[in-house]
Amino acid sequence: MNIGIELLGDLAYLLITCAAVGALAYILRQPLILGFLVAGILIGPFGPFSLIKNIDMLNNFSDIAIVLLLFGVGLSFPLSHLKGVGKIGITVAVIEVLAMLGIGFTIGAAFGWNFYNSMFLAAALSISSTAIIVKVLEDTGRMEATSALLLTGVLVIEDIIAIVMLSTMHSTVMSGSVEFPVIMWTIAKIGIFFGGTLTLGIFIVPKIFDLIARLERYEITITFALGLAFGLSFLTYNLGFSAATGAFLAGVIIAGSKFSEDISLLITPTKEIFTAIFFVTIGALMDLTQIGTFWVPVVVITAAVIFGKIFAVYAGVRLFTTSKQYAFAIGMSMAQLGEFSFIVLKTGKDLNVISDMLFPIVGMVVALTTFLGVILVKTGTRMVEIYE
Repeated sequence: MNIGIELLGDLAYLLITCAAVGALAYILRQPLILGFLVAGILIGPFGPFSLIKNIDMLNNFSDIAIVLLLFGVGLSFPLSHLKGVGKIGITVAVIEVLAMLGIGFTIGAAFGWNFYNSMFLAAALSISSTAIIVKVLEDTGRMEATSALLLTGVLVIEDIIAIVMLSTMHSTVMSGSVEFPVIMWTIAKIGIFFGGTLTLGIFIVPKIFDLIARLERYEITITFALGLAFGLSFLTYNLGFSAATGAFLAGVIIAGSKFSEDISLLITPTKEIFTAIFFVTIGALMDLTQIGTFWVPVVVITAAVIFGKIFAVYAGVRLFTTSKQYAFAIGMSMAQLGEFSFIVLKTGKDLNVISDMLFPIVGMVVALTTFLGVILVKTGTRMVEIYE
């Protein structure tokens, strides 16, 4: 079959199933992420209908979706936000990430998994879901509450840590060395690249947008913005970092300009479509027939994520408050996985260093913690109301 026609067919199956199952999830008041994952499982090569068989096609869809997803994260993160995060947000985020990295790697080693499986599992477990937490806060009308500002501050720092981790792991695998001095030099190079790119971008990109704005054509504006995102992604990948890093940096650069709101508004429909496509493709790549073999790791990892995150965040918040209930409530609100877990695993899969078993295992953990996480976030926000 002609590759273009096959692409059209796969895209049709993907979008129609995504819309149908996503609508069902919405009606049942379940997170859309779960609906999209189920849609992917149904139509993927390992699913009951097996409508999409070309895994390379799925990977291509996913790669584009990751760039747009991270570009959107960067767009919502002007550097000025760092000023409002404060030392409590930074401390809590660092404690949680370090604790979950240790827990995740220990679990992988305990199951006898190799170094890279354990490393990517640890990274996948370390970051909470910005999308899920923010969505629940918006639905409950608590985005302006003090606890919500703390949660979003922690999530901002975690997103930055996640980007650095992605590039560090990518560079580590490419170099074939996991020695501490090499890893520290890699992190230093990422920092230099971050600083240089942001400095140049913040000075140059707004001037280009000023010129484009005179044309009064939104098509040109959005074309240039997307070109910058894909271009920086391509550059960072070829420099040995993760492509997601370039997309995030492009978003941060534009977020600091006066055109950020217009571009965010223009890019939102495209970003939402490809975000859905990302989760559907991840679901399609999950071989759930392996779950019968790996149900023990699913249970252990799910419990570790929930209790590990609750008590790591609790420990961090307790450094700044005497209230055990407040600290515990904040911890409950962070106890789930989400989009970054899949992005981490996709990076490992693209580098061909992780086993196929990790996708369905972590996929089930994400599904379980997403379902339970919505309940925990709502419970946590109610618990802190008396303090606000």
